[in-house]
Amino acid sequence: MRLRGCLFLHGFLVAALASLAALLANAAIAALPVKSELVIGGAANTVDIVQAGDGSAQLYVVDQAGRIRILRGGALLATPFLDISSLVTFGGEQGLLGVAFHPQFASNGKFYIDYTRAGDGATVIASFRVSAIDHDRADPASRSELLTIAQPYANHNGGALRFGPDGYLYIGMGDGGSGNDPENRAQNPQELLGKILRIDVDGAVPYAIPPGNPFAAGGGRREIFATGLRNPWRFGFDRVTGDFYIGDVGQNAVEEIDFLPKGQGAGTNFGWRVMEGNLCTNLGGGPQCGAAAFTPPILTYDHGQGCSVTGGGVYRGRKVPVLYGRYLYADYCSGRMWAAARDGNGVWQTEVLLETGHQIGTFGEDGDGEVYWADLRNGAIHRLIADPAAPIAIEYFNAALGHYFLTAFPEEAAALDGGALAGAWKRTGHAFAVWSANEFGTVDVCRFFGKPGVGPNSHFYSGNPQECAKLATSPLWVFEAIGFRMRMPANDACSPPARPVYRLYNNPATLAQVNHRFTVDGTTYNAMRGAGWIGEGVAFCAK
Repeated sequence: MRLRGCLFLHGFLVAALASLAALLANAAIAALPVKSELVIGGAANTVDIVQAGDGSAQLYVVDQAGRIRILRGGALLATPFLDISSLVTFGGEQGLLGVAFHPQFASNGKFYIDYTRAGDGATVIASFRVSAIDHDRADPASRSELLTIAQPYANHNGGALRFGPDGYLYIGMGDGGSGNDPENRAQNPQELLGKILRIDVDGAVPYAIPPGNPFAAGGGRREIFATGLRNPWRFGFDRVTGDFYIGDVGQNAVEEIDFLPKGQGAGTNFGWRVMEGNLCTNLGGGPQCGAAAFTPPILTYDHGQGCSVTGGGVYRGRKVPVLYGRYLYADYCSGRMWAAARDGNGVWQTEVLLETGHQIGTFGEDGDGEVYWADLRNGAIHRLIADPAAPIAIEYFNAALGHYFLTAFPEEAAALDGGALAGAWKRTGHAFAVWSANEFGTVDVCRFFGKPGVGPNSHFYSGNPQECAKLATSPLWVFEAIGFRMRMPANDACSPPARPVYRLYNNPATLAQVNHRFTVDGTTYNAMRGAGWIGEGVAFCAK
């Protein structure tokens, strides 16, 4: 690949290799190069941020007091999209709590809301349609109640609504409130409280029961999809994989993130009130603590790090590529935000992403997959942006060649993004942070390309000086550049919080078909191994 003249630095190879630094295990390792950016103030009581999936750039901002407002072009429209404040009990954990737009909203104009009703505090799931004459307003006369659920206490109302990849509407219900689920509702299949519900809003009026629901044929409430939740506060589906992530607020000790792969999980029991996260509560009321009947969380943290989890989503945007494929979540009390992903062994790993100082009440995604969150303390909406000063290696793929490529050169990335080489190279979404030239404990990573007509149709990267020197004299490879700087692993592992970059080899029938891929994403690494690629372990350690 020839996009800048300095890529062919053959004369400087020896000097470059001589500059390889020794790894300093005790050197400081920086967090991912991510920053927050204020989008808008004046957004008090924001508990949900949703895009309608209709191709528009606007977001719908849910005010717990009973209004939905449109955020467009960096400003909140003065007139609410919907105002049901007269129907809502507002305060504490009550109010208008969530909105979900029908997958065919662009054509049918339907959306759904979750609120606690004025008077008795019951949860109401209702549908509306957008106005036929003003698409910036909902038609209040179109309101139709689908489901009403009595609430015995004022807290733990859940409130999350999302359509899944199966087209069904998922509803998050808390355990009814008070503390320690005194009536043991979360483990009771005859109760809708303490559950994830799933209904088919298109199958009948007001709704039908999906045939895969665990009690569709009887034995419990037919709307139930999963049980054993205390107060699921914000959940969502990965827009790429369809996997389901649930943030469930703990009692006094542990906050948790629960996970279900796409198309799986009907009948899952997440354990509350028998378990709080991965701890036994000694409250009883279900299978024995730690029983196989319970599905444990993928992520937990104790109350030394916060007090109330806010579930987020998997980053699938373009503006912060080092986050691609990572699940983001936060704590309402501490303002700490984490990023989590599976490593090459399939084990979930998490790290602190930001210390925001905010009361993070909800996350949201726009149509491009960029991530926003609401600060309930200051009534503001923020979003994630990349640190422009931090170097990163961006991955591209050429579908015609079946060829992966990494570059940390901004000019090279700009050329590819601008359509160089007939526009054949497209971003995969993946990237990782690299080290600056003056950072100790790092080595130069040499970049090679298979010699045209002779060598493999592949780029290859190595931080091993002996391997670099050997490839530089091989008739099959051409040295292109010192691609970036990395730390090197010890015993096929990186010292946390450094992030392993895994190497894959496709083991083809002929030399011309050779390809390599380097990825920081453990899910991708394991998926490609499952597809026949050879996993070659940790190549180097990203920043």
